[in-house]
Amino acid sequence: MKNKLILSTIVATLLVGATALSANTDGLNDSVSKKEQTALTHSTNLKGDASAQAKVEETISKDHYMAKLDADNFKTEAQRDDAMRLHKIVDKQLHIHNSMSKKAPKEVMDGLKETFVALKALQMNNVKEAKKALTSATKLFDTAFKNNPQLSLVPIAQKVEVNDFTGNAKTIKHIINAAQKLLADNDTQAARAILLPLQDEMTFSTQLLPMKIYPQATKQALKDLNKGKKKQAFGDIVTALNSTVVSTVVLPLPLLTAQDLVLEASKLEKSKKDQALKLLTSAQDELTKAELLGYTKKDSKAYKSLEKEISNIKTEIKGKNMVDKMYDHIKNSFEKLIAKHKKEAKQDNAK
Repeated sequence: MKNKLILSTIVATLLVGATALSANTDGLNDSVSKKEQTALTHSTNLKGDASAQAKVEETISKDHYMAKLDADNFKTEAQRDDAMRLHKIVDKQLHIHNSMSKKAPKEVMDGLKETFVALKALQMNNVKEAKKALTSATKLFDTAFKNNPQLSLVPIAQKVEVNDFTGNAKTIKHIINAAQKLLADNDTQAARAILLPLQDEMTFSTQLLPMKIYPQATKQALKDLNKGKKKQAFGDIVTALNSTVVSTVVLPLPLLTAQDLVLEASKLEKSKKDQALKLLTSAQDELTKAELLGYTKKDSKAYKSLEKEISNIKTEIKGKNMVDKMYDHIKNSFEKLIAKHKKEAKQDNAK
């Protein structure tokens, strides 16, 4: 039901969904003789004709196997499509995030490495090596400040986590209803357990080095070490490392998926009405998922607008299919909603 990944700056994974499709088995009985076809529709005739019965059973077994084979194949294709879509969305958001993220100055990263060298040296009781590393770190941080006196929080590491909920909106409603019943019976832990998988999001966690604190702690560690206070110097570095800050931004996958589905529909030829309608219906389901999972409010202006725009496009496709401007408008609506969500996520994180 739920797939979870923790990624570095490179995503190398495919997540499969859980889409069930049935196969059309019409025409599989073309090779069956009229006698066997009669036996299939009139099972009472089988009693007096063992040969016909055997043939029919063989045909039924073959039909069942072929139908299952087709269903499994369709399911695999659907899962592959979902996985490719998710991979594309994650890759796109990684690119956007990385292009907008500030890069740490080389001097800061090199200075940070030197403090790790000093920490390891102190663990090995190598005071000389520790002093050398801390002196180097101090010089590097001073150079960084000389180049940019406004340095504050500098990104030094990034983690990307993807929680992919593979069910549809109907599944989510079922889980929520079940949890509500459990809570009504005061079975809180069971309710909590079934609600835990209800995450469908991409989370960016950035570790930031506070340059108003860290370099000062490094200098203090060097001072303590020069005074022979090895234990205190070690504590200075550990305290400095614990001063790092983590900034987190959560992006709802249902909103991103709905956006991608609409974009895909907009690129189709107008003659492919059924395919476009199918994509837009899936986009509507993703919007409902976003609302049920609490990433947006059903009564919010942005949500209502998107829902109405998709419905209007579907209506227009069934009619004259003059949807070019409508697609342009809804693309802009999606961009505004996702940008709004990112902004709110950063504000919440700053509190």
